[in-house]
Amino acid sequence: MKRIVILGVALVASFSLVAVDAISVSASGDEFVSSKTGKVKSKQTNAQKFKTSAGTIECTEVSGSSEITELKSVTHKEVLTFGGCTGFGGNIAISVADLELNANGSAKLEKRVTIKPENASCSVLIEPQALEGVSYTNASGGKVTVELVMTKIHSKGTGGACGGENTEGSYSGKISSELESGTIEWVS
Repeated sequence: MKRIVILGVALVASFSLVAVDAISVSASGDEFVSSKTGKVKSKQTNAQKFKTSAGTIECTEVSGSSEITELKSVTHKEVLTFGGCTGFGGNIAISVADLELNANGSAKLEKRVTIKPENASCSVLIEPQALEGVSYTNASGGKVTVELVMTKIHSKGTGGACGGENTEGSYSGKISSELESGTIEWVS
């Protein structure tokens, strides 16, 4: 009985230390700071490029939308919409990408992204996954530029011209995010 009590006390002490460490890490890490809550609009500042096992795709129109609900946060959710996409010898349709961006440079794709060539009966699927390769720069006017240089993206072609399974895909591009009637910045 005495050993069980000692083990229980040791576990409680261990969990307490982990909780204190987690609080101190989040309190001293990178974060997004805004002047108010509200809607964020984003747009590309250069061409966005995907590389899959089926080939390279380039999109000339990318916009994002999100909402800030806290003045300080370590994460920011962004929904990206793609247009003007070409690759695999023709036009490409890409579903929206729901991203959770972390101020520390990581991201999480929250829902499946489907890449569909117009003249093919196949598609490339990118399932939810953790991603690395995000950096931030504060821009004039209270905007944040997000640079995405993500590698090792896992995707799977459904056959034919869409290739097979790939663990070496990539995505690159820059977007500028602006809080309507307010400012947002990345603080390191």
